Amino acid sequence: MPYLETEPGVMIHWEEAGAGRPVVFVHGWSMSSCSFAWQMEAPAPSHRAIAYDLRGHGRSPCEKPAPEEGHAIEDHARDLSTLIERLDLSDAALVGWSMGGQVALEALPGVQDRLAALVLISTTPRFTAGGDWPHGLTEVSVRALAARLERKPQKTLHRFFEGMFVAGELDGAQLADIERRVLAGVPPVSVAAARTGLEALLASDQRPRLREVSVPTLVVHGERDPICLPTASAFAEAHIPGARRRVLPGLGHAPHLSRPALVNELLARFLAEPS
Repeated sequence: MPYLETEPGVMIHWEEAGAGRPVVFVHGWSMSSCSFAWQMEAPAPSHRAIAYDLRGHGRSPCEKPAPEEGHAIEDHARDLSTLIERLDLSDAALVGWSMGGQVALEALPGVQDRLAALVLISTTPRFTAGGDWPHGLTEVSVRALAARLERKPQKTLHRFFEGMFVAGELDGAQLADIERRVLAGVPPVSVAAARTGLEALLASDQRPRLREVSVPTLVVHGERDPICLPTASAFAEAHIPGARRRVLPGLGHAPHLSRPALVNELLARFLAEPS
């Protein structure tokens, strides 16, 4: 089980499957690399799929002296840059889901010369709504989630997970299978990482990064996503030079979990295009 130390007290767990052109997967808030179980299981032909756990998530322990610190989007972006540099990746594709997309955007200045493509799944450049940004959740709703996390962390995280899927998207057996493969056997996110991660989402804004993207970009979004609003990815498409957007009817926040074959096909076709 490979690890790398990105800074003192921060060990990042990563794994890979397949061989060829690298494709790096970055998961979202409170999740782990297991979120890409189906993508790691069937990587696109001639591709080396790499997934890792964000610090404080899954199997990436964060044992810094101050556990309340070090979970900003910028901290995760530095870890991602270090991973790409230490593995000496080039001509790589970067796939970010939800908060992982914000991490990918934040890391771009340091890694873009090693990239050939960017894919943003259910991503927003700014998570919370503001005076000039109507495409996010309200600060009140995010702080309410943080309060529930303090009182009943595991129940809150499980409800958040189930809330990623919308009515009619999955039946009970499908949801149980996804929960088994994504959640079972993986250490839960630390409460400190989850709580400070929410604070980071309240403060973070990657909109300025969109114009800086200089690689082919695919934006994928569930039509009924209740967490990162679909209009946010429409904004991203409009502001990333040359970006293309695919909206998936009837799906919520995690289309790569509820419809892995569809998303895998989208990824394979996009990554097979000449860069």
